[in-house]
Amino acid sequence: MSLHFSLEQMTRLREATRLLATRAADLEHGLQSLLASVELDMRDGSDEPSARRTGAVRLARQLCLDAREQQIALEQVIVDLGADLPADRPRSPVVLVADGYPEHREWLLNLLNEAGFLVRTVTNGLEAVIAAHQLRPAVILMDIGLPVLDGIEATRLIKAIDELRAARVIALSPEPVDRPSFNSELFAAILPKPSTPDQVLATVQRWVHEPSAPPDGPAHERP
Repeated sequence: MSLHFSLEQMTRLREATRLLATRAADLEHGLQSLLASVELDMRDGSDEPSARRTGAVRLARQLCLDAREQQIALEQVIVDLGADLPADRPRSPVVLVADGYPEHREWLLNLLNEAGFLVRTVTNGLEAVIAAHQLRPAVILMDIGLPVLDGIEATRLIKAIDELRAARVIALSPEPVDRPSFNSELFAAILPKPSTPDQVLATVQRWVHEPSAPPDGPAHERP
C-alpha cells in the first residue's frame, strides 16, 4: 500500500529527518571528544589503565559507531525524500572487518581502534554484505576463508550493490596468492594473514584515501 503525503507533511518529515541526522552527527562528534579525552587520560596517567577505563573506551567507540550508523540511515532517508543532505563535517573513517577467526578479528579491532578508525566486525560473509550495505565503510578487510559465504563471493555481492561498486576491499589471505589470477576488479589489495601491524595500518590508510584500485590490479602487500 502506497502512502500519500501532503506538501506540508513532506516538508515536516524532511526537516525532522534532517534534524535527526544533524543530531546524530553532533552525538558522534561529542563521543569522539569524550573518547579522545579518556584515551589521553589513560596515556598520561601513572597507573596502569584500569578495566573500568578500558571498558569506557570500548563503549565510547561503540557509541560512535552506533551514531554513525544512525546518521547514514537518516541521510539515506533524506535523499529518498528528495531533500539536500546536511552540511558535511569531518568524520572518522569506518572500517569493516570480516574475519572468521575470533583472535585475529579482535586483534584487528584493537589495532584499528587505536589508530582512530571506527570499526565494525562480522564473522561471516553474509554478515559482511549486510554490514557493508548499512555502513558504507571506507575500507573493508575481507578474510577469503569466511564461513556461510566465502570472502570472494561476499565481495562479489557487495560490488553488485550500486552504491558499493567502488568499495575498497582488501583481501586477507593465509595462503600465497597468484597475483595475475587474482580478481583485481574485486580487491584493491591483498594482505597476508597474519600481517604485521605496520602492514595493516599502512594498507588501510592508503585505501581510505584512494578512490579505486590502480590500473595494474591489486597491490600485494608483503612482510
